[in-house]
Order: sequence, then structure tokens, then C-alpha cells
Amino acid sequence: MTNPRYSHILSLPIALGLLATSACGGSTSSAGATGAGDAGAEGAVGNEGGTSEGGSEGGPDDDAGSGLAAIPLYSCTLDGVAYTVGATIGSQQFQLTVDTGSTTLGVAASSCTTCNVKPGYTPGTTAVDQKKTATSQYGTGSWTGEIYKDDVGLPPSASTSLEFAAIDTQSGFFEPIPCDSKAGGIQGIVGFAPGSLAVAGTQGLLDQLVVTQKLPDMFATELCDTGGSLWLGGYDPSFTTAAPQYTPFATEFFDVGYYGVNLVSITVGTTTVPVASAEYADSLVDTGTSIFAVGTTAYNALVAAIGSDPAFTKAFGGASFFSGQTPCAASTATKATLDATLPELTLTFGSNPAITVKATATESYLFPYQGEGWCSAMQGFDQGQDAPVAAIMGAPILRSNVLIFDRAQKRLGLAPHTACP
Repeated sequence: MTNPRYSHILSLPIALGLLATSACGGSTSSAGATGAGDAGAEGAVGNEGGTSEGGSEGGPDDDAGSGLAAIPLYSCTLDGVAYTVGATIGSQQFQLTVDTGSTTLGVAASSCTTCNVKPGYTPGTTAVDQKKTATSQYGTGSWTGEIYKDDVGLPPSASTSLEFAAIDTQSGFFEPIPCDSKAGGIQGIVGFAPGSLAVAGTQGLLDQLVVTQKLPDMFATELCDTGGSLWLGGYDPSFTTAAPQYTPFATEFFDVGYYGVNLVSITVGTTTVPVASAEYADSLVDTGTSIFAVGTTAYNALVAAIGSDPAFTKAFGGASFFSGQTPCAASTATKATLDATLPELTLTFGSNPAITVKATATESYLFPYQGEGWCSAMQGFDQGQDAPVAAIMGAPILRSNVLIFDRAQKRLGLAPHTACP
């Protein structure tokens, strides 16, 4: 089995603003217009349980998902792992990539001759042209579009008026073939990063929902092989098997619009590999990045530890699996079999206190490829001025737990999830 497009999963950035990168992931943005109205955390109720210093907390306030509707997510595994959500804009329906590495919603316009996706957004009677243009640059593409204000919703219950971009020109942003998800192709992107990262003249969807629907300023995800769930304003504890543990967001990243955490180390068997360093202390958390990217030194140590495991050697031939031109292998082994036999990862975050969470093989360093076998979900990268982070925690590793993005208290919650369907 080969996967000739694997090398295009991640295009490493040329600047910090491009760090959260994939064909569907994070961005830095600019616009030929005045600044956006950033909703921020006004009106947020927040989750008041526990502290922002990490550790495990429980109690009634952690049951913030009570009564929440789970918004369905759909998976896309052509180029790694990415997730989309069904959205309504005006009277039309679209599939948008869920991206925690950007804020602005961008959807292909029906007038776009280079987007090569259908349907495209056609402004209707509820749309108001803001007479401004927006441009957004991603690690693997870019787009420019007209800014409109229209009704935007995530069925069944989340809806608000939003200023967003109708993409009329793009380069390398939309994939030339449709996603293999049962939801069909991808027509755009919806960001859930803090409002400070929004393109000038546009607004973050969650920011607006916090203001207009008085939601607590938080959201949560459960990511599975075939889809998942998104919650706005809380999370549903029935999807978890234990109370969440929290680790604080790195202030320097949060303030400029990114979710960064201190991923201290990863343990494989008896081998503990440092990930954070004095120079690169924090890692980005980005659902829009389709792989788990780790600094070269830590990556080499991790694949050596995984590759030396006898069960992994038997299944995939050892560490050489990760270094192949197309690191994929034909296999009929099931997810349950691999997770029961291959080494899991133990991720340690923060300090005083530190928290540890588990990640199985198929929810960290392997992902299924179109029913044919398994591919590596990890990739190394060279750290430096262009990539000043310890790691980029993309969608594959974020499948390991229910993630609670508690923006009001500037912390990330992680809780083991119930079995995916």
C-alpha cells in the first residue's frame, strides 16, 4: 500500500503565525479593513470548578455539559486526520474544517473559479456585504475573500449573526479531491481560536455565541476515527470515564490567539523522552493540523522507543516504518488489536502539580488509511525562529482524550473518553 500524498500532510511554517499548519489548519491573517469587533469573554459564565494550575478536579461545576447538544463532527483521513462540522450560512449548508489554530470563518464563494468545491456560498436576503476584503495565510495555502455579515449556525441549536469571509480566490487551500468523509467535501473552515487571531473585519463564531447566547466561554471535543462530537459552552461528562485534569494555557501564546500548553515529556514503556526544553517550553494544540509534529530530537527518541518494542516490530517492522518515504503499511489488524498489543504513550503536562494522560497507539502515533492499513501520525521538524515550539499537537494525538478548551480560566482539560462508535 502507498500513500503518495502523505508528504503533503504538514507544511512547516515560515513564521510563528503559521505554526498550526495543514491543508485544513491554523493561520495568520490580515485584511484590507478596520479591526474586528472581538467578543472576547463578555457574558461568559465559565467553569468555576478547580484551579488553573493543573491537577484533577471534580464537583458539580465540572458537569458543564448537562443539557448540551452534541454537535456531530465528521472525520477526513485522506491526508492524515482532520475534522469537519456541518454549518448553515444564510439558507445554505456547508462542511467546514474545525480549526483551533485560527479564528475567522471562511467559506468558498459561488463566484470562486479556483476553489473547485461545491456548494459555494451565494449571498441571500439575510446577507450584508461589509464592503471589505480579507486575506488569510496558512502553512499550506492562502485565500482572499469578501467580508459578509449573515446568519451562521451549527445545528441543532447554536446560531448567531457573524462577519466572515466568502472566499473568491485561493491558492493551495482547498484540496483538489473531496474528503473521504461521509459528509462529503470541505467547503471552508471555522476557527475556534481566541478572538485576537481573527482577520480584521471578521469575528470568531464562538466569541459571538458567548455574547449573543450568553454561553460560558469554553468548548470541548471528542475526536474519533469516524467522526466525533463538539460541545459549545461546556462538555458532556457522559462521554468521559473519569474527571478531567487541567493544565494552564501558556499566556504568551493565548494572548496572541493560540492554545499552547507545557507538554513536558512523553513516556514509551520504560523510556521517558523530554519534549519541552528551556528554549522551547510549550506546544500548540491545534485540531486543524493533521499530524502530531514533534521537535526532531524528541521525535527521533520517540520513534526509536516505539520501534524497539517487539510487538511493534512484528506488526510494522520496527523504527524504519517511520522513516519511509510513505510511512504506511498494509495491515488487516484492527484498532482494538493494535491498542491491546502496541505501546501506549504517557503524556506529562506542566508542574506543581504535573498531570499525566494516556494515549493509545491508534490515538497518537498511528492513523487508519482508507481501510487499507495504518500510517504514521507523527512527524519531526526542526525547531528555530520559524517554529519556536516544542511540538504541534494535531488531530491524531488529540483523539486520545475529550478536550475541554476552558477559555474563561485559560486552561485545557483532558479526560479519558468513552469508546468511540
